[in-house]
Amino acid sequence: MESFATASMARLPRNGLYFAAGIVFLALAKAKYVLKGYSTPKPFALADTDRCIDYDAKVAKELLGHLRSYGGGIEHAHVLELGPGSDLGVGLYLLGQGAASYVGFDRHNLAAGVPREFYARLGKRLGIPVDLTRARYVARTDFDIAAELPPHSIDVVLSNAAFEHFEDVACTVRQLSRVVKPGGKIAAVIDLQTHSRWIREKDPNNIYRYPRWLYRLFYSPGQPNRVRPAQYRRYFEQAGWRDVKVRTSARFDSRRRFVHKDFRGCESLDACSIVLCATRV
Repeated sequence: MESFATASMARLPRNGLYFAAGIVFLALAKAKYVLKGYSTPKPFALADTDRCIDYDAKVAKELLGHLRSYGGGIEHAHVLELGPGSDLGVGLYLLGQGAASYVGFDRHNLAAGVPREFYARLGKRLGIPVDLTRARYVARTDFDIAAELPPHSIDVVLSNAAFEHFEDVACTVRQLSRVVKPGGKIAAVIDLQTHSRWIREKDPNNIYRYPRWLYRLFYSPGQPNRVRPAQYRRYFEQAGWRDVKVRTSARFDSRRRFVHKDFRGCESLDACSIVLCATRV
């Protein structure tokens, strides 16, 4: 039988329905974090080994493609990945493609307990050598990159769907400026949509419907930060990066989609995802 809440929401006008549904999903996400912590960076479990490996390879190839299109590469490079998630598969793929070393840096300690059998299977499936001695994993709740890495020790920064989760993007970029060598490059895919899976398809801009105070009321670590493309560009330029390129990689039809007044003047509200590339001065 249809619940009273579901029936009531169904009778709302579309904008009211999406507004109410978004609040419900935010509340559920916060409750899940309180009860279980942050544990699902991928839409499937690590036990689904081959699927995880294929996903890692796909992400690594896409990030390499963006980096190379920008004029960068990883051969003999010291690579930092921000937000590796549940395993270090992307990093091991990069090492197999010629990177000198790899550091996976995260806030949530999700990849520490991955069994070696997973990585052995990854090497066999992808046909690459697996050398865990050149891979380092760091998880800090304060996400203090500069406290762990020496100044000017990184050649390349890669990141897939992580920047949108950082609480203080400007601070993170300033820390990257300290650890990345002059001439070093970054290629990052940034997801700008709501992360609630059902409403993501129906109303990608749902997280932009709410005033700051209401959105913060349901805050939990990992919640999208709602930073827009122009802000990302400004943060990097202010922190000493040049040739900052921000390209929309996925769009949706944003016409007649309600957003809060704080976001109505934002550019590219139809952008679902962007690719940011930049060079450290």
